[in-house]
Amino acid sequence: KDLESNRLSVDVLASSEVSVSLTLDKKQDPEKTIEAVKKLSDYSNVKVKQNRGILTLITDVERSSEVLATAFRVFHSQNIQVEMMSQGASKVNISFVLKENQIEDAILNLHKCFFEDSCCI
Repeated sequence: KDLESNRLSVDVLASSEVSVSLTLDKKQDPEKTIEAVKKLSDYSNVKVKQNRGILTLITDVERSSEVLATAFRVFHSQNIQVEMMSQGASKVNISFVLKENQIEDAILNLHKCFFEDSCCI
């Protein structure tokens, strides 16, 4: 409701029994984001992290486990920390939230593994 009333669109959402994590596009009005955070803070613990990016992999459903395993091996070998992950019910889209300064490294190394046959793992 607080996001909707401020016309904020959620990019990625991950939830558990006790928490909800989400990302907002940084192109949205910063004042509306601050206002929504204040409202949400009235009834929840809100942590805002800046300088994060989303890396999304599109995969065949039958290969999603293999793609995830490769991605996490690459991330581990390059010391890239996944801060959040979301996988749609269809298992076609797999999104990772990483520090913005690690996105390019992650993309280059994943590309090598999936398309260049010169994987770092």
